[in-house]
Amino acid sequence: MKRSEPPRHPYTPQVGELVHDTKHDVDGVYQSPGFGKYPTVYLRPVGGGIEWETPASEIDRIHPARELDPVQPTGAQDRARKQATA
Repeated sequence: MKRSEPPRHPYTPQVGELVHDTKHDVDGVYQSPGFGKYPTVYLRPVGGGIEWETPASEIDRIHPARELDPVQPTGAQDRARKQATA
């Protein structure tokens, strides 16, 4: 059988880099490579949460235009910051 497109070469992100998981159609933060028989990576949801594993060939770089806006501090974080500077 002839392939319609060449095989994908996995993108190797830096730890903590925001990437797009094309298999699950979701953005995640790169944590580490997986350790299975096939090349996989571990991603964590943006903002924290439980990691998931996905094929290394299914992650793409997120271009700067898609970077997330800075997260606003929560009320508790904002109060702690104000108390630390007072």
